[in-house]
Amino acid sequence: METATVEPLQIPKRWDASLRLEFTKSDQSSKTILSRRDHVGPLLIQKSLYPEGDEVCHAVILHPPAGIAGGDHLKIDIKTYPNAKAVITTPGATKWYKSNGHLSSQETRLSIAAGSHLDFLPQENIYFNSSNAYNFIHIQLEEDSTMIGWDIAQLGRTASGEIWSDAHLRNELQLSMNHRQYWIESSVLDSDDVSIRSMAKLGSYSVMGTMWFCGYRVSEELLESVRDSLLWSDTLRVGATRINLPQKNGLMIIRAVSSEVEYLKDCFINLWLRHRLEVSGIVPLPLRLWKT
Repeated sequence: METATVEPLQIPKRWDASLRLEFTKSDQSSKTILSRRDHVGPLLIQKSLYPEGDEVCHAVILHPPAGIAGGDHLKIDIKTYPNAKAVITTPGATKWYKSNGHLSSQETRLSIAAGSHLDFLPQENIYFNSSNAYNFIHIQLEEDSTMIGWDIAQLGRTASGEIWSDAHLRNELQLSMNHRQYWIESSVLDSDDVSIRSMAKLGSYSVMGTMWFCGYRVSEELLESVRDSLLWSDTLRVGATRINLPQKNGLMIIRAVSSEVEYLKDCFINLWLRHRLEVSGIVPLPLRLWKT
């Protein structure tokens, strides 16, 4: 009698991945060059893109596994050198899967040199049921640099009618100028904590986002202009505040909650289109990814 062969259980491999990108302005022209691109594991970009001309280099960060599983740890380091201009985005939402008891993390460090500009515009993070996630973003500015960025979180796969459950999220944003911290924001959300559904926290909303403008052009006048355009409705609520930074630099923080991720994304995209020129001196051009 033949003995049946039992195949061993295939346990998905966990990833430790890293990506480092550096952008430099060419000595011979106004072109921004991707001067360094190092990666370990499944975290990379395909090539530099120039939809706005040579002055602004675009990079789309790819994560081929299409999501972050329990135990995955991703590190992203992005640096712009003086007078370089870059745009960073992702081709689709980052999915944080069921953790199976393991912590998943993504650590992003952004360093913007004097005279340079960075647009950090990733698509949303979707935190699945039973995920255990730590998302950390640190921004290091130098004087006379500018930046626009955002971080968007969707709790649960709401399109499937899923209510976020058995899950934990720690979300941290930090900003420093000249190596001194000026902004630290930390959110710790536990799906079992009934207080997150109170009006003091998320209320009935499943989507939250933070957008920031920073640099020497981020003034009180710009804050008032932004506030005049913000929405406050049953589906989308947005507010803005401003912090003084050294040498008359400013940091504007725009916070939003929404019932649908598309409402919040459209709000942030419209703010970018409306105010990018004021913040950076660069005429806005919508990203092609936003149309797909």
